[in-house]
Amino acid sequence: MRRGRLACLLVLATWLAGCAVTSGSSRESVGEAVHSISVSNTVQIRYQADPVLAPLGLTVETYRREVFISGLVQNEAQRARAVAIARDTPGVLDAYFVDTGLPGRSVSRAHYPASREAVWAAAITAIRAAGYQIEDRREGRSLVTTWRSLRPSVMTLWAGTQERVRLALYPHGDTVTVIAVADRLDDGSLSWQIEQEEAILRRIREALAASSPS
Repeated sequence: MRRGRLACLLVLATWLAGCAVTSGSSRESVGEAVHSISVSNTVQIRYQADPVLAPLGLTVETYRREVFISGLVQNEAQRARAVAIARDTPGVLDAYFVDTGLPGRSVSRAHYPASREAVWAAAITAIRAAGYQIEDRREGRSLVTTWRSLRPSVMTLWAGTQERVRLALYPHGDTVTVIAVADRLDDGSLSWQIEQEEAILRRIREALAASSPS
C-alpha cells in the first residue's frame, strides 16, 4: 500500500516539476500547483454538498489562491452563492464567476508576467487585430466587443451568425490572468469557442512581446 502511494506521489511530483518555474514566469511553482489542486478539490466538495449548487455541475479552477468558477447558473443568487462559498474556503484569496455560456467547461485563460497596464494595452491591440470593435470597456479590467458578422461561409450563407469576445483581467502581483470568453448567437460549438479564445490569448502574448524592449 505504501509503495502504491509512494509511486503516485512520485508521478505527481514529476508532473508538477514541469510547473516549477524561475523568476518572472507566469506559471505556478510546485508548491502553488499542489495548493491549487487542493483548493479546487475542497471547493468542489463544498459545492457537491450544497443542495442548490450540486445539480449545476460547476467547474472550479484555482490559480495562486484565486478561484475561477464557470458553468451555467439559473439566477444571480446562485452565482453569488457559488462565489461566497469559494471565498469562504480556507486558502482562497478571492473568487470570481466567469460566464462561459456552456455548462461544466474549463475557462480559457492565460497568465502574463507583466503589469496590468501592459496587458490591458496588449489586449486592446489583440482584439482590434482580430477584427473586433470594442463595445464596452472598463479601463484596465474588462472589455466586451460588439457583435460582428462572421465571414461568409456555407453556414452563414443561409443564416446571419454573429460573434463577440469578452475579456476580464485579474492581477496577481507581477502577473496578470486574462479570461477570454467567445460567444456566438447560434451558440456555436465548444471547439469553436475554445479555438477563438485561445487565439485571442495568443495574440495578447504576441502583442506583449512586440511591445517589450528588445
